[in-house]
Amino acid sequence: MDAGVWSLVPPILTIVLAIITKEVLLSLFIGVFTGGLIICDWNPLGALNKLIELLAGTYDETGDMVIPGALTDPWNIQVLIIVTMLGGLIGLMVRSGGSDAFGKLLSNKIKSRKGAEATVWGIGLIIFFDDYFNALTNGAVMRKITDSYKVSREKLSYIIDSTAVGICLIVPLSSWIAFVCSLINESYKSAGVEGNAFQTFVSSIPYNYYAWLSIIMVIMVILFKMDFGPMAKAERRTRETGQLCDRTFSGGDADEDDYSSIEVAKGGKAIDLLAPIVLLVVLAFTFMLYTGGFFESFDLLDAFNNTDGMLALTYAVIISVVFAIVFYAVKKLSSITESLSAFVVGAKSMLFVILLLALAWSIGGVGDELGTANYAAQLFQENVPAFLVPVIIFVVSCAMTFATGATWGTYAIMMPIAIPIAFAMDITPLAAITAVIGGGGFGNHCSPLADTAILSSAASNIRHTDHIKTQIPYSMTCAACACVGFIISGMMKNPIIPLLATLAVFVVVVFVLSRLFGEKRYAGEALAAAEAAGMGLPPDDAENDE
Repeated sequence: MDAGVWSLVPPILTIVLAIITKEVLLSLFIGVFTGGLIICDWNPLGALNKLIELLAGTYDETGDMVIPGALTDPWNIQVLIIVTMLGGLIGLMVRSGGSDAFGKLLSNKIKSRKGAEATVWGIGLIIFFDDYFNALTNGAVMRKITDSYKVSREKLSYIIDSTAVGICLIVPLSSWIAFVCSLINESYKSAGVEGNAFQTFVSSIPYNYYAWLSIIMVIMVILFKMDFGPMAKAERRTRETGQLCDRTFSGGDADEDDYSSIEVAKGGKAIDLLAPIVLLVVLAFTFMLYTGGFFESFDLLDAFNNTDGMLALTYAVIISVVFAIVFYAVKKLSSITESLSAFVVGAKSMLFVILLLALAWSIGGVGDELGTANYAAQLFQENVPAFLVPVIIFVVSCAMTFATGATWGTYAIMMPIAIPIAFAMDITPLAAITAVIGGGGFGNHCSPLADTAILSSAASNIRHTDHIKTQIPYSMTCAACACVGFIISGMMKNPIIPLLATLAVFVVVVFVLSRLFGEKRYAGEALAAAEAAGMGLPPDDAENDE
């Protein structure tokens, strides 16, 4: 179905409502239902039936599934299993006392807010093979520690999200890369050009300006206190009042904790947290090799080209949960019954995440039926000077992913368009490839509909719209500066000069923004609000800032 300009209405309506009302679930529902109305010629019952189809799938008269829905698609089901099991695993680790013990251990090593924030960034870089796993694990490990140093939950969520997605866009051993390489391979064939997809991706890494800037910006903000905009206001609020966030992920008060009902065992040690996590990482990596056929071919690059990242993580997390239950029982930290109760509490904490993901996927399905991505791409394809092609591809990919929340959907639409255009207009295809990749990363960072942004909010236990509000200025800054690199890349086929120019512009822009819109701009606002609300204020912790 080609709905023309109407195809833009559901995603734009959803985003606007989410920002205005801060009710993401309701906004997503309205967006999906509106899309159903457009598809069904404004028939309300037809739209409701379409919503059910988008969630549950379409079946023929024999009962066989014809088109999978958001909750019946095999890939989506694996994601939901992983999210649920990881929530349960976090509940188990809380029950064991390992989370508290590890927090105390790191607290002895980490001496400052900077150290706590930098540790979150470092963990994000280490867990490079999957953004979902990265976000959920990093939040589970570090949330209590950053809380103790009065790091706002908005800041924690930003660090987790920016690092988790940014590193997956660069390291050629992530669950993203197999999909991207398959698109590159097919696009090269369509353009009549021979090339190794994996080697092409590796060669394109220096051109991935947005991904590099998103990672660099995190450490710049941490080391040099360059927060600006809503993030600076949130940081000042937390330091002056001790209030970690305005609302939690599920909409409760800022001090609400999904795991507070779990009774923590006495005698837990740091190893009780680390053992399941280390096992999970090792198993995830091993099963990625296994699903890619490494143990048959012993070709590492080929294995990562063919790996099934979601299936590998599903295997890994299930085994890790079973191990944790047995491990804690053997150590007499938690009986099987107590562990199962803790697992259920942790799994239930992910219900809101599951609902958000289901509706976010559904609005992606609406976009597929309405032709949203194709329409957005067509708006920018005609009468374009050659040197502007990479930056236009980047801007379109950013807009498309922000509007739909579907990073991989953007890749699937834009990569077959970008690569042949690059060859036809004699510009480096590497810049075109990374323009698509970076644009998808931008949307995944700050779209209210993006799954990784949702998981980062959940991992930090912060209202999703608050994460988006504080993340957007940073992501927009990185994207604007990346445009400089893509424009220069349209004029030359060497990545060094564009990369250096981009970094120079980026440093200047961040410095200026932090001076014009930094914490000083919000001096006294949080304090006045707290006093008006009658809150007891904590003592000054300025010594912990460094």
